[in-house]
Amino acid sequence: MNNTKVFLKDERAFNGIIEASELKKEDIVLEIGSGDGRLTKRIAPYVKKIYVIEKDPNLLDASKVFLSEFTNVVFMGGDVLEIDFPDDINKIVANLPYAISSPVTTKIVFFLNKKHGSFAVLMYQKEFAERMLAFPGIRDYSMLTIFCQYTSNVKKIMNVSKNSFRPRPSVDSMVVRLEPKHIHIDMGFLSFTKLIFQHKKKNLYSAVMDSRRGLNIKAKEQLRNKLQELDQGLLKEKVFFMSIDELEHIYREMVRLTIWSK
Repeated sequence: MNNTKVFLKDERAFNGIIEASELKKEDIVLEIGSGDGRLTKRIAPYVKKIYVIEKDPNLLDASKVFLSEFTNVVFMGGDVLEIDFPDDINKIVANLPYAISSPVTTKIVFFLNKKHGSFAVLMYQKEFAERMLAFPGIRDYSMLTIFCQYTSNVKKIMNVSKNSFRPRPSVDSMVVRLEPKHIHIDMGFLSFTKLIFQHKKKNLYSAVMDSRRGLNIKAKEQLRNKLQELDQGLLKEKVFFMSIDELEHIYREMVRLTIWSK
């Protein structure tokens, strides 16, 4: 999707987002990329408060007029990546700016992971969402998949056709629900996995050997000797066929063998 402003017009899509959000009177919601306020208007009657973030000052001004009947809408102008989320939020609902899908998703996950009972309902470009939902061994299985499924339960809500927007964009969209697992997010695990996923079509042995510049042990022969202590069958497996549980096991083994540090 390019930088042209597009607006959702499909009532079925609006209803799907509202239903998946399970809005309650005590909810305090954050909407990201609120545009002219058409989704905000459908959320505001059901919740205690809704914060809206919109970068475009013209759209923000227009939405203030459009939503003037609501006293529970708090307007926040600016870049979502630079704004601190209000701490009282328990749900995030958004038709996200697709150009920043990856960094804003990371920000959302880390924020919600600390808040029990929280979740997000988010619209993405369909191809991006498919990577979030992917499984081992398929083309879309990537570091985005690992990050999202390691930290959250990811559920597809609905596809949204490009025809549901005005003006019509070039891509289809998908609404997903992210429910944080409220875990300790081990950045060492994510960094190690990112390193070997640069070689995800290779077997684990080759991926580790080819990643040695980023490891504790950089000498080829020394690293080769260390890897002899691992399950040799595991070393023959292709990286992109490995589940998150398997990758976590490998990470722990790499730490044990001092090939990688937490």
